Amino acid sequence: MDYVIFNSIYKDFRDAILDNVPDMLAMSKRIGAAIPPICNILNIGYIKLKLIAPSSIIAKDGLNDEKTIYEDSNGYESMPLIQTYRTGENGIVTIEIKAKKSHKFTPPELQAVKLICDDMFIILGRSRLMSAVHYASQTDTMTGAPNTAKLIHHSIELKAKNKLQNFSGLFINLKNYKYINQSKSPAVGDKGITIFTHTVMAMCHDDEIIARLGGDNFFVLVRKENRDMFIKTLSSMKVNVPMPQAPAIQLNIQSRIGVYDIQQGDSMNEIMHCSSVALNESRIHPGNDVVYFAKRMLDKAYHEKEVSSLFHEALERKEFIVYYQPKVSVSDQKLCGCEALVRWNRNGKIIPPSEFLPILEKEASICQLDFYVFRKVCEDIRSWIDAGFEPVRVSSNFSRLHLANTHLTENILKIMKEYRIDSRYIEIEITESSNYEDKVAMQKFVDDLRQNGISVSIDDFGTGYSTFTAIKDLNVNVIKLDKSLLDHIGDESHHDEVVIKNMVNMINELNLEVVAEGVENSKQLDFLQNAKCPIIQGFIFDKPLSKEEFEKRLSNKVTYNHIS
Repeated sequence: MDYVIFNSIYKDFRDAILDNVPDMLAMSKRIGAAIPPICNILNIGYIKLKLIAPSSIIAKDGLNDEKTIYEDSNGYESMPLIQTYRTGENGIVTIEIKAKKSHKFTPPELQAVKLICDDMFIILGRSRLMSAVHYASQTDTMTGAPNTAKLIHHSIELKAKNKLQNFSGLFINLKNYKYINQSKSPAVGDKGITIFTHTVMAMCHDDEIIARLGGDNFFVLVRKENRDMFIKTLSSMKVNVPMPQAPAIQLNIQSRIGVYDIQQGDSMNEIMHCSSVALNESRIHPGNDVVYFAKRMLDKAYHEKEVSSLFHEALERKEFIVYYQPKVSVSDQKLCGCEALVRWNRNGKIIPPSEFLPILEKEASICQLDFYVFRKVCEDIRSWIDAGFEPVRVSSNFSRLHLANTHLTENILKIMKEYRIDSRYIEIEITESSNYEDKVAMQKFVDDLRQNGISVSIDDFGTGYSTFTAIKDLNVNVIKLDKSLLDHIGDESHHDEVVIKNMVNMINELNLEVVAEGVENSKQLDFLQNAKCPIIQGFIFDKPLSKEEFEKRLSNKVTYNHIS
């Protein structure tokens, strides 16, 4: 007897199981609910499904499960038909089918039963593949934590339940984690991040979530009442990384955290943006690792974005203007040098450097601006020489971000050669770095400049912990005392005067040139004269001048009469 199963009953069965169910066990339940009419036609009394799968990204402990799909209430025969299939991941699917009680499968029934088994295996395999795709799309494969897609999906569910405003968003960056990778190993670093992630996952309640955004950046959605506990734990966490045949390595993982208390109606994009803005504030202000979002931060972020978007156009349109602030020799009261300072003329309005330089520094566009200014300096020096004026030495600032450029000195010399500028007219001003790799690159940069007869100055001297080491390690010939050192001159409650006197004395004894910048009043000037500081730069003599105004200082050989 032939069985025509490719009819409406079989179609109904296929329609019921051909659904997007990314879970093999859930799909087996779907099959069990849809298969009874097929079993009735083919005299099937019992179906059992066994799934064995190795450990994988979607099942860390593998899979070993069996489930009865169908069982006839009137009983079934004892001898089974067993169909075994091997999956692409080297797993095994076994389907065991028994005939109804007191029935033996006919050859056509057996053929149809095997076809049904094949169909079930194909459908289950499809479900397993969908499960892997779904897992990969919403999970960070290294740690097993949710990723950004899962985080957004979770937030949408909370918002649909009108619960999202009960949460806080924590944008987390692990501080200096690259040094753990460098000092221990990338493998230890990866294990540390994984253990850190699992520790935080264990802290989360059912509706709370940590997502790894990539690298050492994470995001946590936490109930507002649990926020402070999470922040305290995340700020500093000790993690023990087990090692094969060796003692565990303890890592002290510290975090920067941007905190945003979610408001009614906020989207996940807004939440992440506000908390990331707060996190950026913590980067700008070292020592303040937990920052709570405030509206002013958003205004500042929009300003930064605007500056960044306008910069390249402004550079092409030559909106940046170079000004020169004179340096005055105390011994003869004469102009002895100057510093090139940049201003931004945007639609006739002069934008002060404090409003754009830190932004360009943050995104490395400062490197383009530094070379723009340096080229303008060389162009101006050439014009002064051609006009018969003897230039003074001009210091031009270069960000430490240039140290990644292995051709930095070569690029500077190339511009000088283009404008035929003698090295005695150029001073390169740098800020000392505490980063070891930067120090090595800076040492080479300074040595290369000095070998080519170019003066090098350290800016902001006296503001960092490593500046004295810089004098010893770097072959500079000019030291610039930072303006902040002069703020408390005449104030007996501070010890700044003693510090400055000893700084100047030490620099003089080392036969280095010392410049005090930011000198604004006679009290500061008198103190610096008595301290034997030979060169002064500041408003007490001159503000930054346009090229044309500074040219008058050169041509008139001006003598400043503020010095007693």
